[in-house]
Amino acid sequence: MTQRLSAAQPEAIAIGGYFELELPRGTGEYHADALRFQSSRAAFLALLQARRPSAVWVPWYICDSVIEPLRMAGTLVKRYEIDRNLYVKCADVAQEEWLLYVNYFGLCDRQVADVLRRFPHQRVVIDNAQAFFAPPQQCLANLYSPRKFIGVADGGYLITREHVETPQEIDNGTLARSAHLLKRIGADAESGYADYAAAEESLKLQPPRRMSTFTQRILASVDYEEIKTRRIANFDYLHNRLGRYNQFSLIRAEHAVPLCYPFSGAPAGLRAELQRQRIYTPSYWPDMDRPVDAMRKNATHSAPAMPEFERSLPETTLFVPCDQRIDSEQLDRVAQRILERLT
Repeated sequence: MTQRLSAAQPEAIAIGGYFELELPRGTGEYHADALRFQSSRAAFLALLQARRPSAVWVPWYICDSVIEPLRMAGTLVKRYEIDRNLYVKCADVAQEEWLLYVNYFGLCDRQVADVLRRFPHQRVVIDNAQAFFAPPQQCLANLYSPRKFIGVADGGYLITREHVETPQEIDNGTLARSAHLLKRIGADAESGYADYAAAEESLKLQPPRRMSTFTQRILASVDYEEIKTRRIANFDYLHNRLGRYNQFSLIRAEHAVPLCYPFSGAPAGLRAELQRQRIYTPSYWPDMDRPVDAMRKNATHSAPAMPEFERSLPETTLFVPCDQRIDSEQLDRVAQRILERLT
């Protein structure tokens, strides 16, 4: 028999009726004390709007999603170089300016420590979008993006001692942007890619909103310890197989949980070849060479040229997946395909 559901009272919790998606209760969110937003970029925009720095120093090698909130806030962007070990080369951070450092691939604990040693803590923002499990530092702010590590369509965390208002409006777009998550389970990776791209696009140029209830519920159900264990084991396996050929000097700190295995010096065309074999490696970041330095409309200086090292990274580095879904047989397949082109 079909049940008719009446309009619920605003303060009442529905009892009975159809079932929701069954999720384990878990042990709660990993960053349970953080401020919750619909994305990391929205969290950064909220921080910028609350504090209004005169400028923010960012690395040349960075995702456009970090530049976007700076553009929306009208904040001047200044650039700094990184060396081949991903350390900050030089940045003259003035009194009212900030420095943002990216914890690249979840592997830059030592570089983060170097940043905090060299620059005033109260003016440093650590972007942990690629380092979800990195502990927050005692600095101006820490940013996290769970969807880089976990099957959610959106969500972002901000950890800061600064006063940042939590938005009143809750993001209501999660259900519409979750189709790729379901298709990846019920169909295949390829059938959901267009939905994934649309979901990512829907997060652009948005005002800060609170994380959706659906995303928060998923994040509360995750076995984070299992994710950490699998990612570390997978990374170490790939490094044992590929490390001798890798031009990056990778040293994973004991508790660092990697985003991927960055392999520098990959032969030309290898990424496309792997894709044809249904081995998908992301590109970080093909759109970063756009002239975005003078963000304010009245800025008159011309944008300097991107350094050669940063410019070369998207083309010369293969970002090999090592996430919690990948078993030992699949890892062996990935490593073998790469080794066939190297030996």
